[in-house]
Amino acid sequence: MEKQGIKNAVGKDEALAAIPADKRQHWLTPAMIFGGLEFTIPVLMVGATLAGAFGMSQIFWILLVSLFVVQWAGNAVAGYMGAKTGRSSSVIARTSFGAAQARFIVGVTIFIVSLGWWALQTAVAGNAISAMLGIDYQNEIIPWAIVTIIVGLLFAIPSIIGYGSMKWTDYVAVPAGLLLIIGGIFYALQNTGFSTIMAWRPEPSMTFLAALSLIIGINVSQWVIASDYTRYAKPKVKDNILIPLGIIAVGFPLFYVGAIMSVGVGDADIVNVMMNLGFPVWGFLILWFATWTSQLVNNYSMGLAMANIFNVNSNKGRAILTLIGTLIAIVIALAGILQYFMDFLYMTALVYPAIAGIMMSDFFFIRKQQWADNKGWNWMATIALVAGVMVGYFTQYVNSFGLPAVQSLIAAGIVYFVAMKVKAAIKPDHFTVPIENEEKVLKEKTEPV
Repeated sequence: MEKQGIKNAVGKDEALAAIPADKRQHWLTPAMIFGGLEFTIPVLMVGATLAGAFGMSQIFWILLVSLFVVQWAGNAVAGYMGAKTGRSSSVIARTSFGAAQARFIVGVTIFIVSLGWWALQTAVAGNAISAMLGIDYQNEIIPWAIVTIIVGLLFAIPSIIGYGSMKWTDYVAVPAGLLLIIGGIFYALQNTGFSTIMAWRPEPSMTFLAALSLIIGINVSQWVIASDYTRYAKPKVKDNILIPLGIIAVGFPLFYVGAIMSVGVGDADIVNVMMNLGFPVWGFLILWFATWTSQLVNNYSMGLAMANIFNVNSNKGRAILTLIGTLIAIVIALAGILQYFMDFLYMTALVYPAIAGIMMSDFFFIRKQQWADNKGWNWMATIALVAGVMVGYFTQYVNSFGLPAVQSLIAAGIVYFVAMKVKAAIKPDHFTVPIENEEKVLKEKTEPV
C-alpha cells in the first residue's frame, strides 16, 4: 500500500497533459512550493546590495511596493492561468504563440533562464559548503568542483522524481529556512547591534525605482513559470490570490536578512558575510538546505520546458530530460556564472515580462480564459514579443525610467491584443477565431472545393 502511494505521488507527473480536477490540491501546497522558490541565496545577495544604497526604513518601502503590489499581482494572474487550464506555462503558451513558437522561443527561454538560475545558486551553494569544509573555493579548484557537483546532484533529485517529491521536500525545508532567518538576524544583531543597523544611512547609489526593478528582476520569472505549480491548484480566484502569499511571507523577511547581515560586514558576497559574522556549521547547512527548495522549482521548470521543446509527455521522459538539464547546469556552474549575476538578472527582466504579457493578454482578452493547442507559429505574438523586449531594453538601458519589467509586460500585451484584432479583421485564422468555431474553420479549410 505504501509503495503504491509513492508511485501515485511521483509516477504520473505528466509534462504536457492537463492535471485532472480530482488531482487538484489545497492552495497551501503550491504556496509552500512558492515559499521554497523564494528561499534563495540571490535574494540574500540582493538584500545585501540594497543595504549598500538604502537605510532600513527605505528598504521597507521598497519591499512593500515591489512584493506586495507588483509581484503579488503578477503571480496571482499568472497562477490563475495554470489553475484554470491545468497546464504548465510553456504549454499554455501554445495558444498564443503557436505550438512551434512555444517550443522554440518560450520553451527555450524558460529552459535557459531556469538553467541559469539553477547554475547560479548551485555555484553559490558550492562556495558556501566549501567554506564550511575549510576549502578555499577561489584557489582549490578541484575540491571545490567536487563539492559543487555533489551539491548539484543532491539539489536535483526531488525535481527529477516529480511534483509529489518536491512538495514533501518543501514541507521540511521551508521551516529550515525560517531557522536561517532567525539565526541570521541573531548573529547580525550580536555582531553589529540593533542601534547601528537602524542608524545605517549609506550614500545612495541607486534610485528607488532602480531598487524596485532589481527586486522585480529577481522574481520576474515567476510571472511565467507560476503555472507550472498552480496547475495542481483549484481554479478558484480566491485560492490563486492566496498562493503568492508563500512568496511574500518568505521574501520580505529574507531580503531584510541579507541587508541586515551585510551592514556590519560591508560586503554583498553572502558567503563572505556569513564567514565574517562567524556563522557556525549549522548556519551553512541551513543555508544550503533552504536553497534546495528554490533549486527544485528551477530544475522542475527547466525539465517541463525541455519536455515541451521535445514534445515529451511521460513522467519518465520528463525525468530523463530534467537529469540531462541538471548535468548541463552543473557544467555551467563550474564555468563561473557568478561573474555575470547582475547582467543575468537584467536579461531575464527583459524577456520574461514580454512573454507573460502576451500569454495574459491572449488568455483573458482573446481566448476568454480558454486553452487551445494551436499549431504553427503566430507572428503576431512574435511582433509583440519584440516590441515588449524593446520597450524593456529602452527603459532599462537607453533612457532609464519607470519599471522596465512592468512596462515590457504591458507593452507586449497591448501590441499583441491590437495585432490580433487587426489580423482577425484582415486575415483571420485559427489563432483569431473563437475556440468554439475552430473545428468549423478547420473543416472548411480541409473540405474540397
